[in-house]
Amino acid sequence: MADASNKFDYTKLNTLAVVSLASAATLFGAPAAVISGHISLAQLKDSNEKGRWMAITGLVIGYFGIAVALVATIVNVALRARHGVGFMDDHHMNHGGLPRYGDDCFVQEGWAACPTPFPTDPMPEPTVTPMPGTN
Repeated sequence: MADASNKFDYTKLNTLAVVSLASAATLFGAPAAVISGHISLAQLKDSNEKGRWMAITGLVIGYFGIAVALVATIVNVALRARHGVGFMDDHHMNHGGLPRYGDDCFVQEGWAACPTPFPTDPMPEPTVTPMPGTN
């Protein structure tokens, strides 16, 4: 059986260090991870608590998540400014994922494929051309 002196004492663990690590793990909570990580490190200087590695890990992952979000935002703004479309947009798919009538056709292996009209878009009137030799 394990000796009682070898067990980790969770009561000596800084709560904000745990919050920092848990928030950073989601990457959506990156700002909360950074804030709670800095507060936790300040508290750990004055207390006899443990969890410094958790606070530092939360800070690193939190700052990484913020950096990724900023880079994605800058890339999206640059693409919108240059091409009028962001990297999360698909200009060929509108109306719930169905192609619109009049979008560009694409050519694949020598065949031209044009999207079918979306049901709510007006369709052009069909033109009937008589076959030669018929009246």
